[in-house]
Amino acid sequence: MPARLYTYILQTDNGGAPCVEKNLFSLAICKPRIRRCAREKYILVGISGNKMKIGKEKRIIFISIITNIITMKEYADKHSKRPDSIYSSDMKLLPNLFHECGSQEIKDLGGVNVLLSNNFIYFGNKHIAVPDNLRNIIPTTQGHKYKPNAPYKNILLKLFETHKKKSGKGKIGNYNNKQTILESIKHRC
Repeated sequence: MPARLYTYILQTDNGGAPCVEKNLFSLAICKPRIRRCAREKYILVGISGNKMKIGKEKRIIFISIITNIITMKEYADKHSKRPDSIYSSDMKLLPNLFHECGSQEIKDLGGVNVLLSNNFIYFGNKHIAVPDNLRNIIPTTQGHKYKPNAPYKNILLKLFETHKKKSGKGKIGNYNNKQTILESIKHRC
């Protein structure tokens, strides 16, 4: 099966979904349908949402090519120190910066998998404009899309390679909506 190009709107960019730390991109919470269906070599593109308050023009926050997929239990066991590792190995919600107790557990756990990548560019607050020739990959709803994106996959991959040559891969910018410890206390169990 050819690799899919998934695009979705980020309502917030605070280090939870995705988490980009220590040269590893992870999508461990939120977006359960993508996490359940994605395979290695699939491409994920996060596009700014209106709630991010970075302007009305849609911006690319990250481009990531999935290099590994593990279960949520494996992630809890192997990556328990990452900020988005908010479930114990028995899938109980832990105190965290991102979800109130019980608010997202069914959605998160329904994703089954955690998507990982070491082949990504996270632009973050150094986001880039969606080029005119890729405007059609922008979702019009809060969900994601992939089927209509098929004709744009090679154009997106060229953009990815161009930016990798220019800036390198990995984390280029910081999170757009990083929460402080005080702001996040309300999310603790």
